[in-house]
Amino acid sequence: MSFPQDLLEQARHLANREPKHPKEASLRRAVSTAYYALFHLLSTETAKNWKRAAERGKFARMLDHGAMSTACRTKRDELEKSFKASPQAGGQLAVGRHLHRITDTFVQMREHRNKADYDGDTKWTRTDVLSKIQSVEDAFDSWRQIRHEDEAQKFLITLLLKRR
Repeated sequence: MSFPQDLLEQARHLANREPKHPKEASLRRAVSTAYYALFHLLSTETAKNWKRAAERGKFARMLDHGAMSTACRTKRDELEKSFKASPQAGGQLAVGRHLHRITDTFVQMREHRNKADYDGDTKWTRTDVLSKIQSVEDAFDSWRQIRHEDEAQKFLITLLLKRR
């Protein structure tokens, strides 16, 4: 199993750790861990494009949470605009819908992770946390379906770019 998949499994474990009365700490860590699962999925997939396999881990460390969030927000908004233009059904539309799920989930989960890690006033419920974990699992599924598509690979490059 890959590290991102392990993180996703760990998030679900944390959310279900205490059967009757989940601890706030477990729920918060579950949200944070689910975000990191998606972050590491995308950074690992980006690094796989680096020719030198031995240096891919270092390459993945170059990715920045803020820049990735900006790239995801930009792509999500671009896709939403194209969906409003009533595109023809087909492969490109399906790829776009999967990519939208991935980018939207990344943006939302980064916000949730920040809230889980830094906002002590927010109270979490297991149902809400499991829903967020499910959204990350759905994003993983979407990635598996489109990872070899040109549009998906082009998107990965944008994750390296910093706003100037």
